[in-house]
Amino acid sequence: MSLTAVGVSDEHLRLYRYFLRNPEQGAEGAGGALGWDRDTVDEGLDELQSHNLIRLSDRHTVLVSDPSVAVEWLVEQRLGELKSATDQVLATRAVIAGLVDDHKQGAEQSPSGEIERLDGTDAIHERLADLAFFTFREHMSLLPAPWQSSRIEESRESDLRMLRRGIRWRTVAAPKALADPGTLAYLRELAALGGEVRRTEQAIRRMAIWDRGVAMVPVNPDDHYEATLVVRQSGVVANTVAWFEQVWDTSQELPAEDDLAARQPTLSDTERRVLDVLTRTDKDEAAAREMGVSLRTFRRYIADIMMRLGAANRFQAGLLAKERGWI
Repeated sequence: MSLTAVGVSDEHLRLYRYFLRNPEQGAEGAGGALGWDRDTVDEGLDELQSHNLIRLSDRHTVLVSDPSVAVEWLVEQRLGELKSATDQVLATRAVIAGLVDDHKQGAEQSPSGEIERLDGTDAIHERLADLAFFTFREHMSLLPAPWQSSRIEESRESDLRMLRRGIRWRTVAAPKALADPGTLAYLRELAALGGEVRRTEQAIRRMAIWDRGVAMVPVNPDDHYEATLVVRQSGVVANTVAWFEQVWDTSQELPAEDDLAARQPTLSDTERRVLDVLTRTDKDEAAAREMGVSLRTFRRYIADIMMRLGAANRFQAGLLAKERGWI
């Protein structure tokens, strides 16, 4: 048992408990029982009296306060102090809006900071976490393809924090994204916590917007983890917001789990070409050249198809694709 949370040290608690058990004893008896000298006892008496745990008479007689009253009073006093401190901390949020306006004005006077390029997964994820942390109104995004499972875990803390803070969280996902079980499960998790999720058949590109003031778009639409642009230029961001709202207005609610499988398409024309070329060529380099895409993009197509099929390797993917009539 401890009263340190209400400002009473463990040593002084020992002194208080001595007097509770020995109400007839004076300060001299306490010193002898605890092995304290008179100065230490006097210091402890003063401390206990300051917390109203004891009272000292003119004759230095110790009068012990009822712990059910005295300690409860200390708890109420401490709770009041904590509430006051919490209110003061929360009140500082009122400063955010003014500081954000100052920041925007500064950014408008510094064109070089309106567009920033980030290279590499770590730099992109770090900036995503920063933008989510400092968002205080709204988050919007378009999701044309599945999230990697590792990225879902990295994003979960930021997304859940935004939802807990009451920020409006919206995303529109393409059928390809919803076909991935991990991505779909995560979107349903966020929707259950207050996020708004819709689906669209419209061709979309990956992007995210925070507070209608900052947008993030990949440099290479086929590999959004390679490099991305963080855009603060008001005109560009406004057009990005308008595009999102147009997609949002024409999208549909996320279907129930039982309905989704029946409504999902099989393969896109590009994915059918990938499977066709894969069955006719021995090397990825040759297949990528035939399709007119980069080797990295071709291999990403293969990885996406394998994920949709639940295949452990390419050979199994070919067999499963044939079973489903995809090739």
